[in-house]
Parts: sequence; C-alpha cells; structure tokens
Amino acid sequence: MSTPLDVIVVGGGIAGMAYATQLADQAGKRPVRIRMLSKAAVQVSNSYQAQGGVAAVIRREDSFADHMSDTLAVGGGRNDAEVVKLVVQEGPAIIRGLIGLGAHFDKEPDGALELAREGGHSTARVVHHRDRTGVEIVRVLEQRVKATAAISVVPVQRAIDLITEGEGTGRRCIGVRAVDLRTGDITEFFAHAVVLATGGAGQLYEHTTNPPGATGDGIAMGIRAGARTRDLAFVQFHPTALFSGKRGTANLISEAVRGAGARLLGADKQPLMAGVHPMGDLAPRHVVARAIHRAMVRAGVDHVWLDAGPIGIQRFTHAFPGIAEQCRDAGLLPGRDLLPVMPAAHYMCGGLLTDDRGRTSIQGLYALGECAGSGLHGADRLASNSLLEALAIPKRAAEATWETPCEQVVPAPRTIPHHRLAKRPVENVGRAMTALTHAMTMHVGIIRHTKGLESALRVINCIERQVEPIWKRRRWTPGLMDLRDLLVVARSVTEAAMREPVSVGAHYLENPEPASADITRG
Repeated sequence: MSTPLDVIVVGGGIAGMAYATQLADQAGKRPVRIRMLSKAAVQVSNSYQAQGGVAAVIRREDSFADHMSDTLAVGGGRNDAEVVKLVVQEGPAIIRGLIGLGAHFDKEPDGALELAREGGHSTARVVHHRDRTGVEIVRVLEQRVKATAAISVVPVQRAIDLITEGEGTGRRCIGVRAVDLRTGDITEFFAHAVVLATGGAGQLYEHTTNPPGATGDGIAMGIRAGARTRDLAFVQFHPTALFSGKRGTANLISEAVRGAGARLLGADKQPLMAGVHPMGDLAPRHVVARAIHRAMVRAGVDHVWLDAGPIGIQRFTHAFPGIAEQCRDAGLLPGRDLLPVMPAAHYMCGGLLTDDRGRTSIQGLYALGECAGSGLHGADRLASNSLLEALAIPKRAAEATWETPCEQVVPAPRTIPHHRLAKRPVENVGRAMTALTHAMTMHVGIIRHTKGLESALRVINCIERQVEPIWKRRRWTPGLMDLRDLLVVARSVTEAAMREPVSVGAHYLENPEPASADITRG
C-alpha cells in the first residue's frame, strides 16, 4: 500500500471542515489521514455565528459580471480579478452542493430560494437560513466530518508555532507545535501538508463582533515562519454591532436587517446616511462605518440608532430570530424600540498571501478562510462573500494537496510532558492587552492618521519588550499566547497601513503626513 497522505488542519470552522471533507472525498484509492486541531468548539467560531449568508448568482436577472463588479467596486480595485471571477462562478454550484448535503435555506412561497440584499450588492443575491446561516452550514459539514473515517478531531489544542525545515524558497512546513489547553503539554504534530483555517483577529480591538478566540493565531504563526502576507492594512468594521456599554465581543446586527428595511438614525434621530452615498444605508461597509464614526464624534455619543420600525415586530422576529433574542436579552424589542448600534471590528480582508488554491509562499503550507489573503476581498469585503470564499477555495486547495510529495512516512506526534500552564495570570499581561487594544482602536481603526499609526507602533514595541522575556521563561497562560499572536498581527496591520499613502476601502488616512524616522523596531 502507498504511503498515506498525512495532513493537519488547524481550525475547525467552515473553511477547515470544507477542506477536510473535500480532501477525503478526493482520496480515491490512495489513503489519507486528516487531523483537525481545534482550540475550541466550532459553536464559538466566527463560522457558527455568521448571520447573513452566502452570496451567489441565483436569479436570471443577476449575473456573474454584476457580482464581480460589486466585489471589485467594494474592494476598491485592490482585488485579484482572476480570483474574484473564479470564486463568484463557483457560487451556484456551492449552493446546490450544500442543499444536496441537507442544508435548509429560506424559500419564497413558490419554492424559489429567498434572497436578501446586503451592503455593496446591486441586487438581492444572498442565500440564507434566517439569521443563522453559519449554524446551518456548520451543521451539515460537522455531520460529514463525524461520518468520515479519514478525519479525526484533536480537541483543545492551541497551535503556537509552525515547524519548518529548509531556508528561503526551499522552506517547507512539516508540522505544528501545539499546547494541550487541559494539561499544558506541548505536542509536535507532523504532516506532509499543514492547512491554516484559524479565522481572524477581531480581538485586536476594543469592540468586535468576533468571539474571544479570534486572536490571529494562524496569521501570526505564518508570519513568524516567514510566510508572505497581503492586504493586512484593510480591517473591516461592521457598522451595526449592538451597543452594550462594555468592551469586548458585541452582538452583531446583520446587514440583512437594513436590507429588509431598517434605517440608521443619528443621535438626533434623523436619517444618518442621507446624502452620504447613492446606496444609502446599504453602501459598502467602510462607507457606513465611517459615517457612523463621524456622527458619533460630532455628537459626542458612543452609539447611533437603528430603526427597525419599517420591518415591524412580527416580521423581524420571524426573519431574524437570533438577533431578536439578543435584543430581548438587552431589554429591547426590535420594531418597537430604536436599537443602539456602533461599528465594531469584524473581518480581516487580508492575511497570509495565497494563490487561488490556498497555497502560501511556504511549501506544504496552505491558508484558507479569513486568515488567508487570496485577493478576493481587496480593500474591503463585499457582504456575504466570506462564506462563499470559505467554501470555494478549500475544494481547489484539496485538489492541490494531492500534488504534495509524500514518499516519506510522517513521524508520530512528539509530546513534551509535564509542561503546565501557569495557574494565575502572568504579571502585566492583562494590562498589556488593554493597552494594545486601545492603541489599535484609537490609531489603527476606522479613521487613521500618520502620527497615530506611529504612536500605535511605539505601544507595540513597548509591549513586545515586556512579553518576550515572559514567553522565554515559559510561564504561559492562554492570555499570554493570545497576546503573543495579537502583537504579531498588530505590528503587521500597522506597518501595512503605514505603507498605504492613499485612502482606499477600509483604510482611511485622514490628513496624511510624512512618516517620522523608522520606528518599526523599538
């Protein structure tokens, strides 16, 4: 029997599961072993929490050309046009495939798929399952993962570094070093190919729609290993997160709510987007988020309002049950009460540079989903293109993986026992995290200034000097691991923003000034 193709997938969300199941389906007569390392249950992932849906050309009056045009327009022309074309054309087949797996999407009375319209789209083309599309797609993919003998899930493994060999263009990824979050033991997992599907880094900011686990693990590991990056300056802020007065993860109010008729109001209860953009409340996200930010600054308030009155209480509850429940928990009844909303960090439009098959600049290393910079999104992501990408690129990545040399038998995992996680928070890690998220929010957020970017970099330099000796002493905690990765991503985002002299998409540089002398390293 031939040597099995051994693959490690880091991350258990939609992109990771789509890849693993596709790879197993393509196995044929050749054996394959797929291990999925997951630090948390998929139910706390961005994938599971995705509300909107999957953008796809379904109606006859729509076209691939229109979907591509919308994607390129929102992306400020910074997209890879060939990747945009490839992914957009996969949309209809992806929807058919999901339905074939048993996914249920909302339908019109005549049985046709019900399509929603979201920001940046010139027409309704978002296929959805109420406001819980991520839940539904996770359900069918998770069933497939559990039923596939070639796939095994290794839980509570926090990947901390890639294992590579060789130098320069000959560098190859041969495994992953991970910490067992239950025991603190370190295990080195080896494979012919490693796939990063770890999601984004929303926890870089004081307010985010991302879950606590969105700490940039995959991007940081790739950067430390020498992988090239793309478009990290472009961090998308969702315009409408439910304001609670607290920092951290905020509940998202889907753009589909505005697509259904809700309207944004300023502090004075007047229409906020009137005269700002021809698409009004459904303008691209960076336009709406910036308009809200400016309105909040002018009025000296910490939120604006979303009026769901045009939708009505009954229709809102039926169409958006998850959001309605979140609002009820906050003492609000959508359709009756105005909803306090604010922008919050939502999506990394860039990541580790990949081609249209998920291959990074390091041999044997793939990146998929939000941690990848495939070129699909450009300077800002068109709404609901993320789930489309997370289902389209993995299939091509799986096909490419079969080209991986695998004559050699992969070594068994190597565990370093008796390494325990620190029982108490380490020194000033909490304060350092607070300082980092504050600096990123103030200076590398919705509106940026040259001096502010330099200030953020000085904060990053200072925190790095604090963290390095703590890490070397191996007094590790989950919080320290998160801070270590977020620092790498913060530096990369900030430096990428400093290299963008012109405002485009999610990068808006107000009153550009010449940069000071090099301060990239403290």
